Amino acid sequence: MQLNDMLAYKVAMLASDLSDSLAKEYATYQLTMPEWRIVATLGACQEDAQQPYMTAKAIAAATRLDKVQVSRALDRLVNKGAVLKRMCKEDKRASLIALSSEGVAMYEQITPRVVAWQNRQLKNITDDEYRVFLKVIDALSP
Repeated sequence: MQLNDMLAYKVAMLASDLSDSLAKEYATYQLTMPEWRIVATLGACQEDAQQPYMTAKAIAAATRLDKVQVSRALDRLVNKGAVLKRMCKEDKRASLIALSSEGVAMYEQITPRVVAWQNRQLKNITDDEYRVFLKVIDALSP
């Protein structure tokens, strides 16, 4: 089997290419890839008014970033005024993290750019093909 025929290799290369391409959409906001993943994750969480806060551990799981990447990105986002941290009452070792009003504004400005980017990526793929692609991804997910 050739390297280019290996599923994990093809998916890794596709993910890397898509991530690099998407980075151009949020680079204007001086965000790194880990920072954008966190902003996007917290933004989606913010839309669920029931639970606008997440722990760093939950963010790491949701974004597939390691704890060090999350910690460093959160520190930078706090310094940029994009996220707020408060102590968790149930677990004093954990912080609860949410987007600040500035972070929400950033998320709301970037999201339409990400949607437009995605639409450009999918322009040569039919809706049916995209649904099949998503079904295959779901079937491959552990």
